Amino acid sequence: MRILTLDAEAVSSACPMDACIEEMSRAFSLQARGRFRSPLRTRLEAPRGDVLVMPSIARRNGEEGSVKVVSIFPKNRGRTPSVTAVVLLLDGETGEARALLEGTTLTAIRTGAVSGLSCRYLARRDSKTLGIVGAGGQAFQQVRGVATATPGIGKVKAYSRRAARSKALARECARSLGLEARAVDSASACVRGSDVVVAATSSATPVFDGADVGDGTHVIAIGSYRPDARELDSSLVSRASVYVDSREAAMEEAGDILIPMVEGVVPRDVIKGDMCELVTGRSKGRRSASEVTVFKSVGLALEDNAAGWLAYRTALRRKAGEWSEV
Repeated sequence: MRILTLDAEAVSSACPMDACIEEMSRAFSLQARGRFRSPLRTRLEAPRGDVLVMPSIARRNGEEGSVKVVSIFPKNRGRTPSVTAVVLLLDGETGEARALLEGTTLTAIRTGAVSGLSCRYLARRDSKTLGIVGAGGQAFQQVRGVATATPGIGKVKAYSRRAARSKALARECARSLGLEARAVDSASACVRGSDVVVAATSSATPVFDGADVGDGTHVIAIGSYRPDARELDSSLVSRASVYVDSREAAMEEAGDILIPMVEGVVPRDVIKGDMCELVTGRSKGRRSASEVTVFKSVGLALEDNAAGWLAYRTALRRKAGEWSEV
């Protein structure tokens, strides 16, 4: 059996952000029509982290399957990354493996694309400034996704507890995206005055004060994926219109929402809509210029499927990647 292997560089080249945003929109539309089978991920706990297994099959061009295995070990140091992943693409008709993709890059791109897609429905159209808290492996693609979907974004403020990372992210945003980007020295400075705020950290506790979020802001939280961990505080969630990538997944995994529920700060029906409802028009999204919106993303296997097959088809057309016999 021949299998195509795409490394990080090949994945990045074959999965441009604008195309990936559109692919995410199509994927959620397919999900809304019952054409994705995508169970909740399995989490295997290890002493120093988690291993997540995320399968899905889409009825798109025939049956197209994928399985992602992602390891999240936040205590890793030095040259050992805290997040690593691989994505295996499967022919859903025959079960044969078609491709093996470097999954860390793919995950960052597809997560950035979904964040960008949320801006289409939930950010103000006149948004100009993005504040991002967290400058790790997901951060640059978050900026890229938001800026691609929100053309008015021209300024970026970056904050990380590691100042060197904030500065490196700002330099990369300026160099690669042509944005006016700078590192700031506190989460408060990052959030205040920003029209879109992204939380992209591995923190288990809130990373900024919700009172710093101004009226009309769109807040995106992508970092936590456990019911006992959150990046957003209860005060912010209680005053915002809350949307998620998946209602089912959020009610199992999104501590940003579940913890305020347990506290009694928000009702169990606090979620106004999910991405399927937004892309199909069943949920209207932002209703006023002063509304604070929150989009909580826990990450879904259908997103890996959509981005992975986009990269695979593009690589085939370009004759990119390496073929192996297995």
